[in-house]
Amino acid sequence: MLLDHSIPKPPSLRGYALHRLVRGLTDGESPLFVDMGDRVLVRTAKPLTPEGVPPRAVSAGGLAAFELRACVSRKVRGRHRYYPPADWRSRRDWLRRRGERLGFEPLTVHCRAGFMTVDKAGSRPFTVDRTDFAGVLRVTDAAAFARAVADGVGSTAQTFGFGMLVL
Repeated sequence: MLLDHSIPKPPSLRGYALHRLVRGLTDGESPLFVDMGDRVLVRTAKPLTPEGVPPRAVSAGGLAAFELRACVSRKVRGRHRYYPPADWRSRRDWLRRRGERLGFEPLTVHCRAGFMTVDKAGSRPFTVDRTDFAGVLRVTDAAAFARAVADGVGSTAQTFGFGMLVL
């Protein structure tokens, strides 16, 4: 059973260092997690803390407020192409298309976009899109939505704390 664990952390711990911390806590597993500033929220089947709580279940037709940090891009000739930070329409369309496949429909969405530089020890730093979504969604397919909660939304940068639907 998946549980969400809130673990205090120094606010300066980010990127690759945070990824290593989470993998260390979960014995090498790569769970979903999100950096909340002074804490990290980790979703895993491992019993990390006694205060772990299951992610909220929402049935078909149900509404839920959500937050999501995602790397929003499109592939062109095998390479990720990021939208300009001010292009909120493309970002909302990206979320809508993902939602169709993952069993939800975003009803209201606010997004804030920028970039995150990942400084991976021993290699060159690289940059990924960082879009923070917040809003309300309606579940259209409960089974597909449960998989999205368990597996995340989007595939790019999940290693660095992207893709976890926080309800």
